[in-house]
Order: sequence, then structure tokens, then C-alpha cells
Amino acid sequence: MSLFIFFSLCLCVSVAMYLHMKKSRTNSLFIRYYFIIGSVVIILFFVLYTNALLFKVRQELEVFPKIYARFAEVSTKEDIESDLLEIILTEVVQKINYPIIVTDDKNVPKCWKNIDLPSKDIDSLSRPAQEHIKQIIQKMEKSESHILLQEPNTGEIISKIFYSESPTIKRLKFLPYLEFITLILFIAIGTFGIILMKKREREQLWVALAKETAHQFGTPITSLLGWIELLKSKIYTSDTNEELPKVLSQMKLDVQHLQDIASRFGKVGSSIQLKKSDLDKTINETIEYFTPRMPKGNHKLNLNYIKKNEENLFYFDPDLLKWALENLVKNSIDAMKDKSGNIFIITYQKGKKVYIQIKDEGVGIPKNMQKLIFDTGFTTKNRGWGLGLSLAKRVIEEFHRGKIYILQSEVNVGTTFEIMLPETQRRDIGI
Repeated sequence: MSLFIFFSLCLCVSVAMYLHMKKSRTNSLFIRYYFIIGSVVIILFFVLYTNALLFKVRQELEVFPKIYARFAEVSTKEDIESDLLEIILTEVVQKINYPIIVTDDKNVPKCWKNIDLPSKDIDSLSRPAQEHIKQIIQKMEKSESHILLQEPNTGEIISKIFYSESPTIKRLKFLPYLEFITLILFIAIGTFGIILMKKREREQLWVALAKETAHQFGTPITSLLGWIELLKSKIYTSDTNEELPKVLSQMKLDVQHLQDIASRFGKVGSSIQLKKSDLDKTINETIEYFTPRMPKGNHKLNLNYIKKNEENLFYFDPDLLKWALENLVKNSIDAMKDKSGNIFIITYQKGKKVYIQIKDEGVGIPKNMQKLIFDTGFTTKNRGWGLGLSLAKRVIEEFHRGKIYILQSEVNVGTTFEIMLPETQRRDIGI
């Protein structure tokens, strides 16, 4: 009954945590609450359950001191054997819930309880039944589960009491296995909850992607309209020949960016093949797109590229890597807010792994937010869906089997994100 209550409580806790997970923006709270509350519940249950078993064991062990106490009272009587047998039958045996056999000094059964036999008299038992009880006595004697009652003056054995383990002792012996099974079930339920959480997070991502797609297309389309208006205003001026190529070049970049976005969303949900690509070219294309679009005027930002690696060819998808880099650069621009300063893209190589750092001089990220910054839906801005860094994490870790993390961050000093791309030739990678 207690086990049923325990597992019912675990189920209620799991359901409550799952409902909380559905409502919470930060799904990692589900894991935290489940394992903290679940661990407390399990520990509390086993403490109470163990104490209850030990209390029963103490009650059962009190039987034997009572036998000795009553034996001491009748030890001075002449008919000690009959008086002792009466005491055992009336005051001891009736209160025991585990197998017990009382014999004389020759192991001849006098009475018993909790033994599956049709009669309580040894003489009325059939031959097989008598052999059966003798075998039980032999097993109990071998396991030393018996006590001897001796005449105080002569030391002569008057009676023997054989017994086996009580249900309480058996439950106590089974307790470590129960704890192990409970631990496995607890971890299994937690793992299942995490899988559900990840599945739900993916489903939320697909819904948000549709909205993010519209947002992604909106910026270059607006920019294209601006370039078109500028082209119209310049077409009849004297400097048409100088401005027109620049305007057309920027328009071409915006159109290419729209094509890149379409290509990126086409790759999400499908398998891709990583091929050796030029990292230097990919980063330069990212910088080329952002440079004319960086804030200027009183709060000028500079985007700088520092290359420390000798090799250029690594296994990655250029389109998806640019997507991740763009999200990180946009995050750095937002972090600069109304400050002038620099954003650096730094690359270096260790062995066969290549590292890319995106470093800004912005507001920094408080320590209590650093673990949440990559969570889907988490944002510190008044607008946006909180998908930029989450998408960057998926692109790097799920498509490229790499790592992305905050290398360092200090409030009002700046933040450095670092990407690690492994040397890999895996095929058919995707989410």
C-alpha cells in the first residue's frame, strides 16, 4: 500500500512538472524542479519506510527477551517443561507472524505456527508431513535460526525454539533492491520528461520559424525598397554613373541575402552533407554584407576580422554557418546599443579543430542569464522572438556537431561567443 502511495505521488509530481513545463518559458526549470523535488520525495519516503520496518523488527525481537524472562520465572518449578510449553503457547507463539517451531531437546516438535501443515499435533500428522516439518527444523538449525532454553542449575537443554525470517526482515533485505529499482524508475521518468520537453521545444521552434521567416525577409525587402528609391532619385542627376554601380551592388547583395534565407529554411528539417568549404570566404561574405549596414554617425560601429589560422578549408555548410554568424553579429550590434566601438570576428586553429570568436564591447550578459541565453524564446529585448541564438546553437551543434558557448562576458565591458567546428566528414547530418 505504501509503495502504491509512493508511486502515485511520483506520478502526481511528474504531471505537475509537465504542466509547469507547458506554461514555462524556460523549460530547463522542469528538469531542475523534477530532480530536486523528486529526490526529496524519494529520500523522505525511504527514511520513513526504513524507520517503520526497524520499528517492526524491534517489536518482533522483543519476543525472545520475553521468553527468557518467563523462563526465569518458571525455572524454579518442578514441572518446568510443561509450564514453559504453556507459556510459549499462550504468550509467545500466538503473537508471532513468522514460522516458528518449538521442540524438545531431541528436536521433536511440540507446537508450531505459520507452518503449512493440516494439524497442530505431531502424532496426528502423516508420515510425509512429519518428514516435511523435520526438514524445516534441519534447515533452521543449519542457518542457526534457533534459541536454546537450558535448566539454570544443570545447563541441561529443556527446549529449542526454531524460527525463520519474518516478513519484516524479508522486506528489509529487499530494501536495497527496491531503492535501486526506484532510482532507475526515477531517472527513466526524468529522461522521458526531458525527451518530451525537447520534442515540445522542436514543435515550438517550427511554429516560431514561420514568424521568424517573415521577419527575416522583411529587413532585406525594406532595404531593397530604399535602394530603389535612391536609384530613382539619382537617375537624373549628374553623378548617376558613379552611384548607380554601388546601388546596384547593394541591391544585388540584398537579393542574394533573400535567396540565402530561402535556402536556409529549406535545409531545416532535412539532411545535409558537409563538404570542405572556404571559411575565410564565408566570413568575408558575412562582413561584406554587414559593413554598409553598420550604424554610423555619432555611434559608429566597426566590424573587424582577425584571422589566425593558416588553413582555410574545413568541413561545414557555408550557408548555415553564415546564418549562425549573422545571428551572433546581430546580437553583438544590439549589445552595443548607443555605444561606439568594435565588433571582432577572430578565427584560430587547434589541431584539426577551428574556432571562431565573435567579440563585442557591449553591455555584457549577467551571470544569472548566461545559462539561459541559448534557450528558445529567451530574449532581453522588447521585441523579437528570442530565436537568434537558439538557431545559431542548433546550426552549430546539431548540423555541424560542434560547440557554441559564451567564452567570457562582463557587464558593461563586452561578450565573447566562441564556436568550435570539428574536423569531420560525417554525411547526412540534420535535424
